[in-house]
Amino acid sequence: MTTRTPQEIRSFLHQQVEFWNAGKKDEMFALYHAMVPGKMTIEYVGIPVLEGWAALEDMWQRFAGKVHIDVKEVMVTGSEAACYHHNKTIGTDTPARPSIELYKFDGDDVQIRYFHAASL
Repeated sequence: MTTRTPQEIRSFLHQQVEFWNAGKKDEMFALYHAMVPGKMTIEYVGIPVLEGWAALEDMWQRFAGKVHIDVKEVMVTGSEAACYHHNKTIGTDTPARPSIELYKFDGDDVQIRYFHAASL
């Protein structure tokens, strides 16, 4: 069973955004697989929980290269984390949309919850 330090979690959270913003899908997915060898769930709060790997692929297909993430805050306590981001649609004057992401690492698994100020 995997145990992650707060420093490992913080590094993961920053690296995933760097890979996302750089359009490095293979690197981002490899990072996720290294950090989450077990089950991953993703919940966009307000809709049912999704199987994480399919949801991550769908997110990449729909938004990668279209949305730039600006990290405002990352807080890690024990095996849980909260991130506050601004999501800017590339090439538009549309104001950035805030999001809050919650991560709960439990052994080999992770639960991710996204609070977005936009419809998906």
